[in-house]
Amino acid sequence: MFKETLTYSIGSFGSKILSFLLVPFYTYFLTKKELGEYDLLLTTISLFAPLVSLQISDATYRWLIDKEYISEVQKTKIMTNSIITLCIGYFIFFIGFSIYVFFNSFQYQGYFIMLIFLNCLLPLLQSILRGQGNTRQFAINGILTTFLIVVFNVVFIYILKLNVEGVFIANIVAYSIACVMILYKVKIMTYFKFKYWDPVLIRSMVSYSLPLIPNLMSWWAISSASKFIILHYMGPEGNGLYAVASRFPALLLVINSVLLLPLQDRILKEEDNLTFNRLLGKFIMFEMALAFTLGILSPVMTKILVSKEYFETWQYMPYLYLGVGFNAIAGFLGLKYQKEKNTLKITMTTLLGAIVSIALSIVLIQYIGLQGISISFLLGFLVVLLVRYIDIYKKDGFNFRFFMIILLPVACYLSILLIKKAISCF
Repeated sequence: MFKETLTYSIGSFGSKILSFLLVPFYTYFLTKKELGEYDLLLTTISLFAPLVSLQISDATYRWLIDKEYISEVQKTKIMTNSIITLCIGYFIFFIGFSIYVFFNSFQYQGYFIMLIFLNCLLPLLQSILRGQGNTRQFAINGILTTFLIVVFNVVFIYILKLNVEGVFIANIVAYSIACVMILYKVKIMTYFKFKYWDPVLIRSMVSYSLPLIPNLMSWWAISSASKFIILHYMGPEGNGLYAVASRFPALLLVINSVLLLPLQDRILKEEDNLTFNRLLGKFIMFEMALAFTLGILSPVMTKILVSKEYFETWQYMPYLYLGVGFNAIAGFLGLKYQKEKNTLKITMTTLLGAIVSIALSIVLIQYIGLQGISISFLLGFLVVLLVRYIDIYKKDGFNFRFFMIILLPVACYLSILLIKKAISCF
């Protein structure tokens, strides 16, 4: 378990830590408007990528680890039909998007369509790596992705002065090289044989992954739809400020991915629920303590790491950290549904949280601005967590852990008030 956690910790830095590491760089070289435009395009991509790919990467991983031993022919069938499904989804999207841009203007359309493809392909290739047990290659790919995106951001933004377009180009080049690395080094394409095209297998895998699409879209609604609400009420500069604030919880996302990926491997492969039940309490305590600590440190981190015009963003971060913590616990609880292949419950609980988050965002932004968005983010994931917790544990769930989770948002609010008072005294 320790070895798996260490390997995943290295690999996870590839995609998650970048959101944090590049924040100071962006705040010095991009305007608030450019940051807002960049963040909105990424937000749109995160909405469309699951729709285009049919979230087949999750099904691929689940099928590859479904049995302790899987033959090479079975692997070939799973990978072949996964790639075919992705290609069909992208082809339909490409035709539909081409028709749309023929009649409507769409800023950065070339970057958008390339990034959609890469954001579908790379997760699929990484799922194949994990499903085959190649955690070392997974880690190497994460390190490579990290290094390339940082290097190309410096080249295209700092040296070539391409501003926001430089960010898009850096991502395209880095993701392309990362994909080629997996295809070449691991020789995944040797498993692709069209003769194994199997509509029955595709239907079975898609029946597993399709319910995850509304789940991801609901997750998107909680974490990202608010950016369009901000654009409507506060303009692109408001989005730029919120983009900086929302990048800092990437620290907690890194830690969560390090913990959840090996836990997912272990829990899904076990016949019983011993590991799940044993670790849930410890995971909740660890997650909440870490989120609360990072939230309290927000003013210090913001002061040190970003341009002074973005300092005000610290006051939104404690709620965002706690929201990410709630999301991680909800994700841990969701492993029980994944184990049972009951992805519909994952979707329904997340959808409920999304409705709560969007409704509160629309109301609260008109009264307390960006603070209302961050509070809505927290409450959306809190609803998901509580509904799953109550559903899984029924009457046994109303214990100390349950009430501790309920009281944490109140503690978070009081802490922010105290920190604001302390800052105003200096």
